[in-house]
Order: sequence, then structure tokens, then C-alpha cells
Amino acid sequence: MSWQDEFRQLFPITQDKAYANIAYTSPLSPKVADAVGAFFDDITHARSDKPQWLRDADVLRQRLARLIGGEAKRLAFTKNTTEGLNIVAQGLAWQDGDNLVVDDQEHPTNALPWLNLRRRGVQVRVAQASAHRYTVDDLWQHVDARTRLIAVSWVQYGTGLRTDIAELGRRCAERGIWLVVDGIQGAGLLRVEVDAWGVDAFACGAHKGMLGPLGVGLLHVSPRLLEALDPLYIGPSGVNTLDKSGLQWQVGIADAADARRLESGNLNYPGIAGWAGALDLIESARPERIEPWVLELSEALAKGLRGSGLQVVSPAEPEFRSTTTALRVPDPAAALAHLTQSGVVASVVEYGYVRLSVGAYNNHADVERILRAARTLPV
Repeated sequence: MSWQDEFRQLFPITQDKAYANIAYTSPLSPKVADAVGAFFDDITHARSDKPQWLRDADVLRQRLARLIGGEAKRLAFTKNTTEGLNIVAQGLAWQDGDNLVVDDQEHPTNALPWLNLRRRGVQVRVAQASAHRYTVDDLWQHVDARTRLIAVSWVQYGTGLRTDIAELGRRCAERGIWLVVDGIQGAGLLRVEVDAWGVDAFACGAHKGMLGPLGVGLLHVSPRLLEALDPLYIGPSGVNTLDKSGLQWQVGIADAADARRLESGNLNYPGIAGWAGALDLIESARPERIEPWVLELSEALAKGLRGSGLQVVSPAEPEFRSTTTALRVPDPAAALAHLTQSGVVASVVEYGYVRLSVGAYNNHADVERILRAARTLPV
């Protein structure tokens, strides 16, 4: 049995449906659900052990850092992608007249935290895409001497457009501009090297390509960004303490170069337990096998849809392509209902496109099932 056949069996949904919706959320493997259940079972039977929970969190921190090409000491746990981006947005010392650059294809997650900075005198410059396409050059046209940050998605949620993060990171490093990346649509599916690519902040949640539960995420930061961040809110964490040794209590930070100072209070320990179980699956399948597999499926799906005369708005070029294929149809709601009736799980994004996104549990039989259903879409 191939690695992919074994991996597919870990997701019961594949027995009766073609699940093409990982860009929305991944179906949970029972192994992940069992890991969360085991955590709660321990609490139910008074086996709470916070020191062990913290040790487990730090082990997962190391594994996640290795997966994304970073360093465990610079990885903080968050609730989700949005929280990670807000930690950066609100933690920097902005000056009136500073500007930052985003593009007009972003999910609200990677737009609202930056737009919120307008009240602090920060100008938000928006690069316009053409037919949902933008390049590094398009972003760079908006850069000037007062540009302090560029925020982009590694993979765009609507069409699957993949940004050349390595080139953008190189340019940002040359100009001393912070590069912030929303990585949730690629992490766990495509290989990433955040440090080698010059990414200052990489934020993502566990519930999509990472195959984990909702409500837990990560923020990985570069050394220079971590040094610059002054968190808007603070609480006890692995490095934040309350110093009561004097008459005036003080904040104690054991190590300012430790990203745990960006965390506050209890972590989502049940989510961390589930994420560790999900990472077992990814590590067993191996990222170097997952990426070419999901890209092969995505390409076959897009080619089949185009060959059937349907309008695919996602890029065809390998350097821009990801695991998401967006389809323009006359009636998205009717199309989604038809796919659902045909046993295909997909979604509709705000542009009015039907979005089909594959994971490592999909196979070519799923692609053929999707294509059969798509060929009879209502027109």
C-alpha cells in the first residue's frame, strides 16, 4: 500500500465524499479527535498536569518550527491567524506618516488588523490586482521611504494565487521593511522556509492544511521583529512573571528573545494536543511527498475543468499555482448545491466563485468525481 493510500484511510470522509474544501477547514482524522478527547478524559478523571501540558506545548513548538523552517524559541502559540497578525500590528511602535502595503485580494483576516492602524496615523496602501493577479513588482510600486511593512498571503484564499515570498523577502530585507505573511492556505500542504525566505512574521491556524483543530495557531517571528515588538497586552507565560520582590511590583521577563513573551495566560492545551496528533500524520506522510502530490491533483483538476469548457480563474502557471482551484459559474449557489448532491464538498468565496481545494487525503478518483459533477453543472 502506498503512503497516500495509508494516509487517505486516516480520514473517513473519503469513503463516501470527495472532500475538496481544505481551504475552508480540514476534516478531522479520528486520530486528531482522539488526541483532544484523551486530553479532556484526563481532566474528567482529575489527571490534570499543567507542567506536562507546558512540556508538550514546547515539544510541539519545536516540531512546528522545524516544519516551517524556523526556530522554536521564536514561535508563539495563538488562537488563530488573526490574533497572530494583530500581535504584530499592535506591537510595533508606529509613527504618524508611516505606511504599509497590502493587496486587494486579502481575506479580512489579513486586512482588518492593518486597516485598524489608520487610527494611529498609519497609511494603508492597497496594491490592485488584475484579474485577481498581482506580482511582487505590483506590491513594490507602493513602497517608499516611509514604508515599514508589507503584509501578504502566501496563498490567496479566493483563487489560490501563490505569492513569491522569497523574492519579496529579499527586497524587504534590503530596505529594512517588515514582511508579514498570512500562511494558513499553504502551511502543511506546501513547503515553506520562513527564515530562509526572510519572513519577519508568519501567522497561521491549525485547522486547514495543518489538519488540526480550530482555535489554535502560531506566530513565528524573526529575531529583529521580536526585539521590536511590545505586546499590547501581557499576562503570565513561560517567560512573563510578576516580580513581587520590591514594594512596587514589576513585570518580569526572563528572556526578551523568547516568543513566549507574546503569549498570555493559559494556552489552548486541548488544541495543542490535537495539533500534535495532526502533525504526527503530516510527519508520517512527509512534507516532501505531500507537496508534489497535492500540486499534481490540483493541476489535474484545473486542466480537466478547463478542458470541459469551464472558466477557471486560478493561475495555471506552476510558480503561481497552489492547491486551490476557483471556478466562475453563472449561479454559484446552484453549482454548490449540485456538487453537494454529487458527493463533492466545496465552498463559495465572496467573489462568487466555487472554490475547490485538495489535500493529501484526496486522490485521482476524487478528481474524476469532481470533474464528472462539474460537467453537469447547471448553466
